[in-house]
Amino acid sequence: MLKRNILTVFFLATAFAAFGQGAMEEISVNNIRMLNSSNEDFIIVPYGDGIMYNTNVKDNKCDTCRFQNLRFAQQKMEGGGDCDFAPGVVVPNDFNVKYNYGAPTFSQDGKMMIISENNRKPRKSDRRLTLKLVSATLSDQNAWVKGADLPFNSNEFETTHPALSADGQTLYFASDRPGSIGGMDIWMAKKQGDTWGIPTNLGAPINTTDNELFPSIGQNGALYYSSNKPGGMGMLDIYKATHDGTVWSIMSMEAPINSASDDMGFVELPDGESGYLTSDRAGGLGKDDLYCWKVNPAKVQLIVEDATDSNIKLPGSAISITSAAVGATALAYTADAKGGAQPDIKFRRNYTIEVEKEGYQPWTKDVSAKELAAVETYVVPLVPKAYSMVGDVKQIGNDIFEPGSKVVLRNLATGEEREVTADANGQFKFDNLRCFESYKLIATKGDRTSEEYNLSASMIDCNSDEPTKATLRLPVPPPLVPLCACNDVGMLSLPVDATPKSISALGSRPQFGDSHALDATGFYNKLQQRYGASKRDATFLDDLFKSMGFENGFSDADAGLFSDTVIENGRTGNMGYTKFHRMKYVQLNAKSDRDLAAFRVAATNGCDVYFMKTCGNLFFFCNN
Repeated sequence: MLKRNILTVFFLATAFAAFGQGAMEEISVNNIRMLNSSNEDFIIVPYGDGIMYNTNVKDNKCDTCRFQNLRFAQQKMEGGGDCDFAPGVVVPNDFNVKYNYGAPTFSQDGKMMIISENNRKPRKSDRRLTLKLVSATLSDQNAWVKGADLPFNSNEFETTHPALSADGQTLYFASDRPGSIGGMDIWMAKKQGDTWGIPTNLGAPINTTDNELFPSIGQNGALYYSSNKPGGMGMLDIYKATHDGTVWSIMSMEAPINSASDDMGFVELPDGESGYLTSDRAGGLGKDDLYCWKVNPAKVQLIVEDATDSNIKLPGSAISITSAAVGATALAYTADAKGGAQPDIKFRRNYTIEVEKEGYQPWTKDVSAKELAAVETYVVPLVPKAYSMVGDVKQIGNDIFEPGSKVVLRNLATGEEREVTADANGQFKFDNLRCFESYKLIATKGDRTSEEYNLSASMIDCNSDEPTKATLRLPVPPPLVPLCACNDVGMLSLPVDATPKSISALGSRPQFGDSHALDATGFYNKLQQRYGASKRDATFLDDLFKSMGFENGFSDADAGLFSDTVIENGRTGNMGYTKFHRMKYVQLNAKSDRDLAAFRVAATNGCDVYFMKTCGNLFFFCNN
């Protein structure tokens, strides 16, 4: 078997990984019955619009000789890997060889070939019949004319299985010449002008102490060859060798390319997904048969659904599938009414899938066809786009903000609730709201509740980077009714038997100065500055805030407790009147609305106090 293969085979190949054992075959291998016979038919070489191959079927030239003749078969159908050929015809040539010659290798233009043939007619006294490599050119009459022998042939050893590189500058071949590691090794020679240089052994790990045969260069530049070294599936198995610039890496091809028999002459067509091979595997018509192979389509069912709820399918999703494979074109699909698509893909390819749907984040993934076909349904989970909401809480009918308000957001689809507190400026924010879901917002402060704010999904522009805005409005607070229990609080106690002094104008004796230019936060910052600068002010503010229920005094307060307000005329209470922070029991009867403006400070015990904006004097009132 080995000797027969040495005499016959030229090999172009690419490697394939292990054949999948699932329900779908990744590669199919079919016998080319039109060309095979009960004898030996072997080694296909693509040529022109068909193939050349060898056969030892007898023809009219030599009815008594047993030798291989080169035949050409035209392909009937277009497309790589189709196994439909016209009957083979003998290739015209002037070799006149009555013994063996092997499959050729061709130049890029198809007008020059290198082929194996017998060195000479064997003699009875010399049973060794070696092979050599000769060149040939195509004549104007479309016949092959024998040319010169290659310079490194010898009667003493085999020189066979030629394979030209794509640029025609390197010739690979098999030989058992001196310097070989095993019986037959893979060698190469470089083109030098019109001749060839001294051959070089490719060495380990390609060559072993066994036989390496049938070298060829695949479409991707890898080196392919057959070997009968231990560890294979049959007598001869096909291997792939790649070079990283420093070392060779070897990979064995597995089923269905290799089998328990001899497998050789693997050819890869330019599409990278179809070609030919020779094998004497079970089921053939003769001793060696020609086979075609192709990568099969992968049956895939793809479903696009909402990542947060698998019951929500997403029809109309735009699906794009691309592959870097040779000749591959971009595929585009639109998900059907059930969110599904059946993409036309092939095994042994890697794909990039991109899916888009309005209101959802784009999805992309690199995946193999094998992974896609491994499950009954391949699910693409799209995550709904998230957006932010910003808003504020104000009083109904005016632009007075309500800091410290509680704002509740309720998802009407899931029932989930979230709560935030409006800041010192009455503003709030919610992040990560989902498109296509509706929400309801309500603000509360004390016993006041805003009207519901309905945020419908139709109101959301999920393609915008700008946050959605909303304003919640609380009812205007009713006039404050002082809590007279505060009469018992130390420095704020109201005199029981005193008559309030009427005050019509403020500003004669300021404590913290005119503050009309400040907002509530600015006035809080002003008190902080005075607290840190004056020991007397610090003592006064600590006593004041302790009386309001703050355990540690002023340091427990924050800007959120301060708000703008207006005091009604006629209110009675204590008011500071000197720089030493003394107070008198007074009634406010201001002649100017300006003197009614104040900053309210919310207490924890209900004893709210006010700072008049005009002079910064403290005013506490409580009706008995």
